Amino acid sequence: MDTANDRAAEEQQWIARIAEQDRTALKLLYDRYAPRVFRFVIRMMKDEARAQELVNDVMMEIWKSAAKFEGRSAVSTWILGIARFRTLNAVRGYKPDLVGLDESPEQEDHSSDVSQVKSMEQLRVLLRQALDRLSVEHREVVELTFFHGYSYPEIAAILDCPENTVKTRMFHARNKLRPWLERQGVSATDAGGVP
Repeated sequence: MDTANDRAAEEQQWIARIAEQDRTALKLLYDRYAPRVFRFVIRMMKDEARAQELVNDVMMEIWKSAAKFEGRSAVSTWILGIARFRTLNAVRGYKPDLVGLDESPEQEDHSSDVSQVKSMEQLRVLLRQALDRLSVEHREVVELTFFHGYSYPEIAAILDCPENTVKTRMFHARNKLRPWLERQGVSATDAGGVP
């Protein structure tokens, strides 16, 4: 069976091969990580075409920088760190209309009764709406924790910030998410512990 250690060792080998300009290794890494990087980027960009461009930019950066990878973090941490950097640079040129959570008008969703959420897809839509109300800094911490499964130390490495900063951002994100989700009829248990 494929264990996490086996995957990590395999990915380290791919990075070493990519450093030697092995296109097959890049394809293997791309096949494993492109969907994950796309999910990470699209949640911050909201522009599918631009998100796909950023995935390609990330993979090109991996191609150029593989020789510099020192193995001090997991390959996935390194890749998402590159994705975050590229995405934040793209977002800086793209100014979404953000309103503070307390200042935003309540929007009713007439398409479904939230108290009767029957599928995980409906729950995901509600969680996505909730996350859209957060700043980029708060949203990325929640994304990396709950959608990508990273620990606080791993997130700190990806974001290149102290672990306490990650914890503080998570604290504030939860405080902003909890009341909105509760108004929608979603409990912390329903949301997988997000609030």
